Amino acid sequence: MNIARYRHVLAVADAGSFGRAAAALGMSQPPLSQSIRRLERDLGVTLFERTTQHVALTPAGEAFLPEARAAVAAAERAAALARAVGTAPAPLRLGVVSVALFEVLPALLQAAAQASIPVRAVYASTNDQLAGLADGSLDIGLVTPPFDAPARLQVTVVADEPVVAAMPVGSAATPDGPVSLEALGERLILFPRRDGPALHDAILALFRTRGLAPRTIAEAPASMLATLALVAAGVGASLVPAAVARNLTIAGAAFRPLAAEGVPTWPVALAHMPLAARSPAARLLGAWRGAGTGSARPAGAGSARRD
Repeated sequence: MNIARYRHVLAVADAGSFGRAAAALGMSQPPLSQSIRRLERDLGVTLFERTTQHVALTPAGEAFLPEARAAVAAAERAAALARAVGTAPAPLRLGVVSVALFEVLPALLQAAAQASIPVRAVYASTNDQLAGLADGSLDIGLVTPPFDAPARLQVTVVADEPVVAAMPVGSAATPDGPVSLEALGERLILFPRRDGPALHDAILALFRTRGLAPRTIAEAPASMLATLALVAAGVGASLVPAAVARNLTIAGAAFRPLAAEGVPTWPVALAHMPLAARSPAARLLGAWRGAGTGSARPAGAGSARRD
């Protein structure tokens, strides 16, 4: 059955005349009459009593009319929804590393909401985001510099957090105050160097300049939360950005500042290829900066850092 024939029945029923219904529908009367006769043939019933004086619904037509009206309305809603989805702007594709989840990402999403810019956040490592930004599968990345940037990539540091200790609760090395490097180095969970040579080397240098040789007992997984799960399980201690300590409460883990000078930092940066002035990505960055979300500075190049 054709939904257009349902519309034809409704038009005739509402107009009380094939002629008036045809005029309202913008068609001639013979095709309208033929359409309704085909529908009646398909249904096996007569929907209208036709005389030279008037047209009226039969009992079968009266029964058919409410559901036909509902079917036409449902079809119109379905078409409207399909068109809305088909014409809606594609969401901005935003890459996110784990250390950006707690403060930078919420501020960016709030700016996007205020600017009515749809966003699809994609959790990915810095290196994966660099590839996505280069091939166009990502519009903006929240990454951790320094790294060897693709040509024309624009990188701006938006947060630069000192690292703090994440210690198992109940450990003798978790006083209320700062944690010594000696205590931290006894059972250190550290990410593989290939995931972030610059930060990895800076952390080890922090120990070595004080004559310490930390014992790395585990290599942390790619996710910051997975690292903290190892800490909470009592496997060892690790180092995380201060933003993580400000925003997370992990049962079994305690965050403490380091009792040392020259503590390395863990930056977060916005990265993107050149943007068209009216693109969603450019509008989002404009709204975010206009909201006064913090200072920003260009990032230097170097080796890729982990998420």
